[in-house]
Amino acid sequence: MPFPWSVAGPHTASKQMDGNVSGAEVSHSANRSGSTVDGSSQRVSPFPELKPPFDRHNARYEAFRCLYCGSDDMPAPCTAACPASVDVPGFIRAIADDDVSAAGAIVFRENPLGGSCARVCPVEELCEGACVLEQQARRPVSIGRLQRFATDVCLAESPPAGKRSPDGQGHARPKVSVIGAGPAGMACAERLARWGYSVVVYDARPEPGGLVRYAIAPYRLMQAPLPAEMERMQALGVQFRFRQAISDEEAVRRLATESDAVFLGVGLGEDVTIRYPGDDLPGIWQSLRFIEQLKTGQLPPVGRRVAVIGGGNTAIDVAREALRLGADEVTLVYRRTRAEMPAYRQEVADAEQEGVRFRWLTTPRRFVGQDRVEFVECQSMRLTEPDASGRGRPEPIVGSEFLLPVDTVIRAVGQQRRTEWHAWIPDLNLKDGLIAVNPSAGQTSNPKFFAGGDAVNGGATVVEAVAMGKLAAEGIRRYLEPNMASGRPEDAVVVPTPIELAPQMTYRQGVATLVVNRAWCKGCNLCVDDCPVQTLALDDSELVYVKDMSRCILCGICAVRCPDFVFTLDRADMKRDADRQRVPDKVV
Repeated sequence: MPFPWSVAGPHTASKQMDGNVSGAEVSHSANRSGSTVDGSSQRVSPFPELKPPFDRHNARYEAFRCLYCGSDDMPAPCTAACPASVDVPGFIRAIADDDVSAAGAIVFRENPLGGSCARVCPVEELCEGACVLEQQARRPVSIGRLQRFATDVCLAESPPAGKRSPDGQGHARPKVSVIGAGPAGMACAERLARWGYSVVVYDARPEPGGLVRYAIAPYRLMQAPLPAEMERMQALGVQFRFRQAISDEEAVRRLATESDAVFLGVGLGEDVTIRYPGDDLPGIWQSLRFIEQLKTGQLPPVGRRVAVIGGGNTAIDVAREALRLGADEVTLVYRRTRAEMPAYRQEVADAEQEGVRFRWLTTPRRFVGQDRVEFVECQSMRLTEPDASGRGRPEPIVGSEFLLPVDTVIRAVGQQRRTEWHAWIPDLNLKDGLIAVNPSAGQTSNPKFFAGGDAVNGGATVVEAVAMGKLAAEGIRRYLEPNMASGRPEDAVVVPTPIELAPQMTYRQGVATLVVNRAWCKGCNLCVDDCPVQTLALDDSELVYVKDMSRCILCGICAVRCPDFVFTLDRADMKRDADRQRVPDKVV
């Protein structure tokens, strides 16, 4: 039976393919070595950055594309899509005003790992995917690259100093211990230190960052800017104790005794191990170990043909890295179809464009070789009724076995959940092997312990871990200081007051004003269809009106789209400028 291949475009960091490829494949693999027009070889670094930085001129040019939408009542869609709640229009407006240090300060105010997140965030799924321009079938603003530009300049130009809250009435503030110097732990520590708490972060590794440092592909981030971001936290008083593992019940008990609260940012464990015959052959890697080798400068030889087993974002990362290490053929083996693949759609498309091949509905059965792995025996699958995940259950097709020639195999089928914390911490509840927490405070069933990041959500984005660390910091603050008001305002349901419609309506939101000259409206519905927040409508006379001004994001799309000049928007941008100027240069 035919097998569903997916072969796609050029990748400039791989060797030239030699020989036996079909005509269909030749067109996709041409010039993969990065050769010059005259045919001379010009190999590139194995780890060129996926998204190179902007220079100042191009950053300002890109910043001027932003509509600077959003308001105090209704955040911009990009800000709402950011788990860390970064004021995206605010920092982009500061770049446009050539006040880049202020732009960086706005980012770091909400995301202490803003420079790292700018490099590793799946922006197509988050802020850029929510951009109003994207909704209008235009290229979204390059928010990730602008954030990187702002934070890089801020880290380079601003001294690593922060601003701590005063210690109140002269009393020593409570001590909080953080286990794990990953994104959740660092974000929690930074927020608590900013409030004046004594915070110590423990980690078994020699450097900060957790999965960001050791488990994210180096074409996204190698090391910088993690050390500089850590320095900003140290300036706030955060202490980091590396190579100090908290890895048994006695160590946890001792730490709990010394601390007023403990945050668990412990992440997940090693790769999930699924045993196959022959999996002890040389040349077979677990994905985390493979990436760690790359990140620490120990480049493993992969040969010409690499097979990657798995369907998540880590599988995509190691497949693309294998190309950068010189592999001619990288095949990703996944037991379901593209539709069920958990990896981000854009990442899958980018991998195809670089030349990664996909064998859908395929699973490994065993590894074959003498002194080293030489083949993966695979079997084709079909999907049957949905399983607990809601996806079709893969079922092997009898008699469909075949051999896939390989030089290296990388297994990327997920990470183990760390259930040992249940035994080490009294009364700690787990749910499906993950630490169970109060979602509004990050507090576990043992009230002294809080948690966030992959150990709680099972593995998500870096920025989601940052958001969970911030939320837990607020929970710790309320736990240790019950009289302290929460920094998280409660959501209020605002019911718009009915108003009588007139030929001309003036709507206000803060200092912004939207004038709607309804007498000019011809009921074409363009503005209603294109409103990103669906707050425009036509009345019984087919004249436009605003249903709820508090939901307006002040993007101005209605004014641009209307052929009859019905809308006049005054956003009073001096208000935004004044707010931005009040951000101190040294806020972290």
